[in-house]
Amino acid sequence: MNDHTVPQLPPRSQCTGCAACAEGCPKNAIHMLPDREGFLYPTVTDACIQCGHCTHICPVLRQREAHPEPAVFAAWNPDNAVRQNSTCGGVFSLLADYVLEGGGVVFGAGMDAQLRVRHEAVKRKEDLPRIRGAKPVQSDVTGIYQQVRRELDRGRPVLFSGTPCQVDGLYHYLGEHPEKLLTCDVLCRGVCSPGVWAKLVQSMAYIKRKQPVAVQFCGKLPGQRERRFQVRFDDGTTFDSPLSKSEFGRGFFGNLFLRPACHTCPYASVDRPGDLSLGAFYGLPKDAYPQEQRSGVSLLLVNTPHGAHVFDTLPLKRELRPLRTAAACLAGLAMLYAVGLPYMAVILNGYMGKGMDVSAILWAGMLPFLPGDMLKIAVTALLAPLLQKRLSAVS
Repeated sequence: MNDHTVPQLPPRSQCTGCAACAEGCPKNAIHMLPDREGFLYPTVTDACIQCGHCTHICPVLRQREAHPEPAVFAAWNPDNAVRQNSTCGGVFSLLADYVLEGGGVVFGAGMDAQLRVRHEAVKRKEDLPRIRGAKPVQSDVTGIYQQVRRELDRGRPVLFSGTPCQVDGLYHYLGEHPEKLLTCDVLCRGVCSPGVWAKLVQSMAYIKRKQPVAVQFCGKLPGQRERRFQVRFDDGTTFDSPLSKSEFGRGFFGNLFLRPACHTCPYASVDRPGDLSLGAFYGLPKDAYPQEQRSGVSLLLVNTPHGAHVFDTLPLKRELRPLRTAAACLAGLAMLYAVGLPYMAVILNGYMGKGMDVSAILWAGMLPFLPGDMLKIAVTALLAPLLQKRLSAVS
């Protein structure tokens, strides 16, 4: 057997656990098995025929194509009830509604009865809460890529939401970018250990002497920006704590139990694999839409023409910021006149001997042009966001 046909998989320090190799193996010879932290890694069995397909479709071993910079928006769902039950601005729910209303299927991370994080398929709007909200624990996608392919083969629209490595893994598994597939990658800071999470669930049950049945990792209280770690128990009682002060949050923000590959994540840039990217919009000025920030604002990246097409159809509230564009144009215009008028005075008076005073210089070099300048600034401020979005769609 030639060396190039021997299965080659990335080292554990680089493996993202996307499972493309296991899902795509024609002989089911690769199993995703947990390590002591619960992270899944591929294990090649004796059923391997050394076809090399796993090596060929591994995203880590393939050079990524460069993409143009995305169009960037602050966005939120106009439905306040959905938004309250979402991690940020509730934009994912609008994407899901768009696909479900077209007779499609939505795949996202949910939690089973044991609070294990697993991807699942949703076909009805009433089931969307199962996969709504951020889940920092790495999701198990076993069998999901194959389900996505079956739904696409039936001609159904599909929305797949996951970490960027999972989205990239799905594309490599499929070997193409199907027209009916819409992907949304999440702007994550790394995925947490399923094993540590399982121990925390056991610890909560032991300490509280009751079983946790539902968890929100990044819950909200009305009108508050701070994210909450919220647990509901089988007797109806709840536990609520700021995420940053909870046991899970302290370990998460301290990077204590992230997957090793997350520390050198190749997707930690604006070059994203999904049609759209979603995350929390941190860093907005406090005076920019303060009420919206208290309710939750999403950072939305529009990465592809397909994503731009869907973006155009969504009933989103979005931050286009025409006033900021106008302010930037005014600053540029002021700089132009600040440099240009003195230079004009030097030429006219110093070299040509015209003897023009300040008023004459202003009338000759600025005042007649101001109405046209203001009109151009107004048009630019209104059209700039639309042009940005269109340029993203055609690039």
